Amino acid sequence: MYDLEQLKIHIGRRIKDLRLSRSLTMEAVTIELNMAFPNYLYLEKGSRGIPKLETLCKLADFYDVPLDYFFQDYTPENNPSAQKSFLEKNLLREFRKLKHDKKVLSVQVIRNFQN
Repeated sequence: MYDLEQLKIHIGRRIKDLRLSRSLTMEAVTIELNMAFPNYLYLEKGSRGIPKLETLCKLADFYDVPLDYFFQDYTPENNPSAQKSFLEKNLLREFRKLKHDKKVLSVQVIRNFQN
């Protein structure tokens, strides 16, 4: 499973790179795309949900790039920090499901491995 936070940031960087490579302001782009300024800002920052396919198609047409441009060079499996974050989240989620006595036992086992 891919880290969606990283994907949003990656797509945002790709969108920003396109805009800057064409020396456009965010205001100019939002006017051309008939898009609210905050929504475009969120896209570039990757700070909201994954962009809708319709939005990516609109951006691809506007910037005259193929739709897959936004996903090019995205390889989360090659990113150790993304892998670690994903594994840590899963371990923590599973740990929280344990009953108290199992949590205590798990912590003891981990401490024994550290020594």
